[in-house]
Amino acid sequence: MAFAAVFRLWGTFDLNEKIEDEILHVSYAVSLGTYGPTGDWSWQHPQLSGLLMWSAYSLFGDNPVGWRIGNVFFGTATVALVFLIGRILYPGRAVALIAAALLAFDPHHIYLSRTSFVEIPVTFFFLLYMYMLLEYTENKRETLVPAGIAMGLTMGTKAYFAFVLPLIALYALYRAYRRQELTREVRADFFFCLVLLPLAVYFLTYMRWFDRGSTLYEFVQMKFDAVRALKDLTMDNFAHNRDYLLAGGRPWEWFTKPLFWGHQRLLAENSGIFLIQSNNPPFRLFVIPSLFVASMCAWSERSLREFLAPLLFAGCYLLVLFAQRPIFSYSAAVMLPFAYYVLARTVVWAGVRMRCEKAVYSCFLAAVIAWGAYMFPIAAARHVPVDLYRPVLSVLRYLGNF
Repeated sequence: MAFAAVFRLWGTFDLNEKIEDEILHVSYAVSLGTYGPTGDWSWQHPQLSGLLMWSAYSLFGDNPVGWRIGNVFFGTATVALVFLIGRILYPGRAVALIAAALLAFDPHHIYLSRTSFVEIPVTFFFLLYMYMLLEYTENKRETLVPAGIAMGLTMGTKAYFAFVLPLIALYALYRAYRRQELTREVRADFFFCLVLLPLAVYFLTYMRWFDRGSTLYEFVQMKFDAVRALKDLTMDNFAHNRDYLLAGGRPWEWFTKPLFWGHQRLLAENSGIFLIQSNNPPFRLFVIPSLFVASMCAWSERSLREFLAPLLFAGCYLLVLFAQRPIFSYSAAVMLPFAYYVLARTVVWAGVRMRCEKAVYSCFLAAVIAWGAYMFPIAAARHVPVDLYRPVLSVLRYLGNF
């Protein structure tokens, strides 16, 4: 957790200009907070992300803190939630610790947590929803209400988890049924907390929209129009950032092919400053094979709880893979918690099979930390010696000076 905070906070506010999509995100947030919804570029998406940025902007001002502090917090807190959820999904601490370390040191997640991308808060809200619901089902804590609030906040931020939000609710219902606790009162609690309450929170995020006199019918019509508009996007709609879209790879490449792309900010004779993204190839390339190993482990243990991570990864990934439109690489961030659960489960399985768990865990964690520490300076625009980073720079898809 401390490393996650340091890597997401150190030097984040040194860049005193808007980077990547921050110019769009900030202008949208200011427009939304000042005038309410307008027909700008982001009308197709839920509004909570803009309201969150507007809150930080209003509190800290039009400066790097106001632009980025929200993602610094949500990105760091996401690592903590990955650990807490992992403790519930898997016995012992090993899977939880390895998965949290993978996310804490993931250079792409670090990069996105230091900017304003919506993928960071929406992942946090979903994991918060999942954690609260698992606390209810596995530890019998009274957390249905906060789970419902977190579910509504997820819905109000972005639609990445549309397929898997009900999956967690169905799991909770199944657990209550298996324990013979699915009484009429419990069913009523589920309906209120996981249907009515999330909808109420979701509609509250659109209060500025309804304040302008729009009706519920017009709201539903607008949502259908938004789905249609997003579905009909083509590469021609991304003429200004086509290179960025292509550099990050197509969805099927995010976990199958090494990818490095980014900008050069300064280059001297032997040193430079770069702003580089990558798909963390030393570890992400093992996610798809690990998906099968983790599923086999869950099957052998007859553990529906262990099946959750593979199912959640597949549900989020399939939504992106079958989308009939170009998708930016930052969308992969929402899958990383589940990707790293299955990878961590595979590492633990390998340690047990090799009968040297501590050695395997230690070597793997050392590799995670070493790679994350190596990539951090060029993901965070720190001054670096060029020779040390020549292996990355030699395969970098160069997007120009920034």
